[in-house]
Amino acid sequence: MVAPNDDPRWRYASTARWFAGKGRGGVARRIEALDWYRAPEPGHPGVRSEIITIAYPDGAHDYYHLPISYRTAPLSDALIGPADDPQLGYAHDAARDPEAMELLIASLGRRVNSGDWSAMLPRGDRLTGPMPARPFTGEQSNSTVFLGSTALVKFFRHLEVGNNVDIPLHEALGRYRVRDVDELYGWVTAHFRAISGRAVHADLLMITEQLKTLGEGWPMAVESATADTDFSAHAAGIGRALAHVHLALVQAFPPVMLKGDDVADGMVARLDRAIEAVPALSDYRSMLVVGFNRLRGHRLPAQRVHGDFHLGQTLLTPGGWRIIDFEGEPLRPLADRTLPDSVWRDVAGMVRSLGYAAAQDGSPDAPARQHWLQRSQAAFIAAYLEITGVHDQVDLLDAYVADKAIYEVVYETRNRPDWVHIPMAAITSWHEHQFQAPRGRTHHA
Repeated sequence: MVAPNDDPRWRYASTARWFAGKGRGGVARRIEALDWYRAPEPGHPGVRSEIITIAYPDGAHDYYHLPISYRTAPLSDALIGPADDPQLGYAHDAARDPEAMELLIASLGRRVNSGDWSAMLPRGDRLTGPMPARPFTGEQSNSTVFLGSTALVKFFRHLEVGNNVDIPLHEALGRYRVRDVDELYGWVTAHFRAISGRAVHADLLMITEQLKTLGEGWPMAVESATADTDFSAHAAGIGRALAHVHLALVQAFPPVMLKGDDVADGMVARLDRAIEAVPALSDYRSMLVVGFNRLRGHRLPAQRVHGDFHLGQTLLTPGGWRIIDFEGEPLRPLADRTLPDSVWRDVAGMVRSLGYAAAQDGSPDAPARQHWLQRSQAAFIAAYLEITGVHDQVDLLDAYVADKAIYEVVYETRNRPDWVHIPMAAITSWHEHQFQAPRGRTHHA
């Protein structure tokens, strides 16, 4: 038997785009196979979920999800390597194995639980009939598989002990009949032993409506910025969709009031942790702290929010813009992402995302790019304010935009070093403008 740290499944996971532990010196301590969704049969693969326990030198640990299909012959597009058990043949990433995915979904319709996983299918009626599987090949922190034109499966890769944030938010928005999101069809939960030996659970995947799309927010915005075409109508549509989501969430989950001092302290603490990871940020610490301190002495409304809102979480459909993926920022602890937060966290996310779109052609400081950015940001904010009516709070936005940019610097340093100049340029600009975020301003009473 191969040691976990030498196993091809670990080598595959540790180099994957969705593995967030790069550079932390993690080692695989255990690979646990759950019960089969579909056991291997002659002529057909077997498919099951497996959980890798990863330990880090600082004492932390993570759990990662590998949906695995086993075949007697290798399938090149999905191959991981030889199976640990030679009788199983070759291990593959099931999210890239269409036949395995179809068998998995069909098995959920016949069996809703096993010894170590359970399935909830409130809209299982939407998962009947032929649904050919098609893996999504773009970069994501999870893995998505399309099922015909009806549904999609999102495999959670970095498992969080407890309930995944995405599922209860989708449930709540469905109860309030919000049409600006995809409908939740079902999910699967694992029951396993933590590294401490404690019995725990974690959500493995969710199945949702597959939206019929006319376009995706990120490539549409990049194309518009590069060509200098007007994106303001689309930006306004995104602002309205976010407003509808916020108004539903504030009804579904109890809102609270936050002390501005506590919020500022949290932002300063995140800044200091970011400086440990990216020392270049230390040159801007004083300026950023001054900006965060403007929150002190205020009481700030807070509620459940999206938590990681950007253009990549938006889709244009025949019925308008839709918002997807409610997990929150991948690098924030689960306990933080389930807490009420300011709606400006989400607004800031889109403001920064539009800034990223304007920077993609390599000339973000060009007058045309800056004009595009200001128009788009102003349209987005104005449409959001028109529906929510929170004009008196809009000046809180600058602090949240800066907090988001700091997060981006750390994320890009760890995952896409070639992009780190984008958030760093924004922070440098704030330093030059004395902490006024470079975005379109709206006039309000």
